[in-house]
Amino acid sequence: MCFIVKYILLIANFIFTLAGLTLIGLGIAALVNTDELSQVATIPLRAIPISIIVLGAVIFLISFFGCCGSMKENRCLLLMYSLFMLLLAGGKIYLTVLLLRNVNSVNELVEEWIGKAFNNSELRPTFHAIETTFRCCGTTGPDSYTGILAALPPSCCPDPDLQQTCERNNAFGGCFTIITDFLEKYGEVFGAVLLTVLIIEFVAAIFAILLSCNIGAKRRNTV
Repeated sequence: MCFIVKYILLIANFIFTLAGLTLIGLGIAALVNTDELSQVATIPLRAIPISIIVLGAVIFLISFFGCCGSMKENRCLLLMYSLFMLLLAGGKIYLTVLLLRNVNSVNELVEEWIGKAFNNSELRPTFHAIETTFRCCGTTGPDSYTGILAALPPSCCPDPDLQQTCERNNAFGGCFTIITDFLEKYGEVFGAVLLTVLIIEFVAAIFAILLSCNIGAKRRNTV
């Protein structure tokens, strides 16, 4: 029984390590893609992907301790590992509920930030950088520039050869829709990874406790 639990725990921690690395990768991708958007946000938008990167790193380190504890059959490491797993699981449940409750307000805030950046001439270069990053044009599409600019900016055109003569029929779609879709898809991916990690955390914590109990019983029987 102890042998089976030990190797199940090792496998769970291997998957757990991969999940931690996935969270780090998602956080880095979000940090890179939202860099321009964070310049017009009224809240520290960069804090979200940075928090995800830190969370992934913590998960990776804790899973390493879990592997060491199960391989060396160290009860102290296993019990500490179980406690950290349960604490992390509780934190992720809270984070998931918080994200689900505020998803609509996030979309509204994004539209507010983009609208302010578009209408502020001083932030126009930043807005064009956002268009380039997300491959979008204007707030709701190329018609947003009617009465504002004589011609569409190069950031609105997907074809580099036509950037100087970018027309409305070959321009990108509006930034409102494209950025909101990006955040929703990223949120779905993050949610799926978070749910996977959460399940693995509970399984790992339970098996770590079982392994610790088996190790303790085995040592008492040998005394």
